[in-house]
Amino acid sequence: TGLPFWPAGTLNRGVVRYDSAGLQVELHAIGDKAVRMALDAYAQARKVNGVRDSRHRVEHVEVPSPRDLPRFRQLGVIASTQAIFATPDVTTLTNYAPLLGPKRAALSNNFRQFDEAGAVQAFGSDYPVFPMDVIRGIYTAVTRLTPEGTPKGGWYPAGRISVEAALRHYTRDAAYAGFMETEVGMLRVGMLADFVVLSEDILRVAPEQLLRVKVERTVVGGREVYTR
Repeated sequence: TGLPFWPAGTLNRGVVRYDSAGLQVELHAIGDKAVRMALDAYAQARKVNGVRDSRHRVEHVEVPSPRDLPRFRQLGVIASTQAIFATPDVTTLTNYAPLLGPKRAALSNNFRQFDEAGAVQAFGSDYPVFPMDVIRGIYTAVTRLTPEGTPKGGWYPAGRISVEAALRHYTRDAAYAGFMETEVGMLRVGMLADFVVLSEDILRVAPEQLLRVKVERTVVGGREVYTR
């Protein structure tokens, strides 16, 4: 169950007050109890203040209970997830997963479950704890392998998503989470020219080969800021 920083009652009152001021709230919650507390607080804010386009977020949301997944869409809450967190490295396989146990580990950083529940899922990096490497993040979400290609078959491969879905979570959905969907997140007339040119088409490259793709050019707001 972990150790919450705030009791549920205090959390609910705080979120209701912030929500009443029109602020977007982001709650850091990893385990199933914490995620439920966050969702309960957002539900209480809706009950007290009414429905608005608040786009509150649950950050990390690593091990949600399956019965709470539909609530993200129902409450308009964004699942703010980190693709690289699904890397099955030594720490994950020898410490994290054994402590969770197989039932909960199978749900951990399972990005498909949010998509299937119809939730808006915004990918981030958790920088500086993890690198801001979008290609690696897409590779991890799509393969559930380490960069070295282990373990064979991937770590709980049922949680894999498509390259297209991962790309959408890093771009359009992330922009939506920050109320910036009319400015960035897509290549569209009238929006900021924020884009990268890649060495290969990631929608055509075999998932296991994604890490060979390089950024050739980066443009931010119409200004070239990097060339390889």
